[in-house]
Amino acid sequence: MVLPPEATDRFYRIWFALLHAVNQQLHLVPTLPAEPGTGTVPTAEALQLRNALWADDGLRERFVADNPARLPPADLELVASWHYRLAGAFFIERYLKKYTVFLSATRPEHAYGVLGLVSPIEEIVGPYLPVYVEAVLLPFDGQIIYDSLLTTHAISFGAGIRASLRTGYRDVQEREGVITSLVPPAVPATPEAVRADAQQRATKVLSAFRQHLVRAGLSPRTAEQHVATIAAFTHAALLNQEPPRGVLDLTGQDLQAYLTTIGRTANRVSFRRWVRFLAETGRLDPEAATELAKDLRHA
Repeated sequence: MVLPPEATDRFYRIWFALLHAVNQQLHLVPTLPAEPGTGTVPTAEALQLRNALWADDGLRERFVADNPARLPPADLELVASWHYRLAGAFFIERYLKKYTVFLSATRPEHAYGVLGLVSPIEEIVGPYLPVYVEAVLLPFDGQIIYDSLLTTHAISFGAGIRASLRTGYRDVQEREGVITSLVPPAVPATPEAVRADAQQRATKVLSAFRQHLVRAGLSPRTAEQHVATIAAFTHAALLNQEPPRGVLDLTGQDLQAYLTTIGRTANRVSFRRWVRFLAETGRLDPEAATELAKDLRHA
C-alpha cells in the first residue's frame, strides 16, 4: 500500500528540488531546502508552493528544460509525466492490500488505486471511512501516488451517503475497474484485451443478476434461463462490437436492434427482469430504466 523506500526517497528528492526551484523564481516563502532532510518545511509553506506549481504548468516545464537540480534523465521524464496529474476532491472509500481507493467526487465517478509514500494513507487519515479529501494524484512509474499533501475535511457521513459511495465503487468496478495508471499507454490496448476486460466485468454483473433473481423467489433453473438470455444479448450486441462495449453501456437502440434480429425467439420477460434489476440495484437511473422499458414494449 506504500511505495518501496527507495522509490519514496526518489520522489522526495525530485519533489524538494522542484519546489525549491519554484520558490527561487517566485519567492513565496522565506526558504525551502533543495533536498529532503536538510530542514523542516511548514505545511502551510509547502502548500503555498505546491499550489503555485500546479497553477502554472510553465513552472514545471521550465524545470524540466533547465534542470537546475541536475537530475538524471529518468527523473526529468518523471516530472514531465506529471502533466497527467489529477487534482480534485475525492472520497477515500476503502483500503485494500494493493492500494487505497480514491473515488472521484465528480460524475461520472472514477476510482483510483493510490499508494502511500512514507506511511500508509490509512495512518494519515485514520481507519474510519469514507473520508473527504482534496489531493493531487501523480503518475509514478506506472503507479499512482499523491504529491505528499492531503487536505482532509472533518465531515460526518450518514448511512445514505455511505451506501451511495459503496454503490458508486461497485458501479465503477463493473463499468471500467479501478484506474492504476494516469499516463496513457504507449501502445493502445488491443480490441481482444478490451473485450476480455469487458467480459470479466460482465460476468460479475450477470452473477449479481442471478443472485437477484433467486432472492426474488425464482428457482435456480429459471434464474439461469434469464441469465443465459441476457448473456447471449451481451455477447452479440455489446462485447462483439467494435470497439467492444461493457454490459452497463446498453441503450434502447441495442435492445431494439437485437430483439428485431432474433424475433419471437427472444424471451421478453428476461429483458424486463434485467432492466428492473439494473434499476432496483442502482446500476441504472430511474429515468433511463423507464426509457428502456418503453423500448422493450415497442421492440
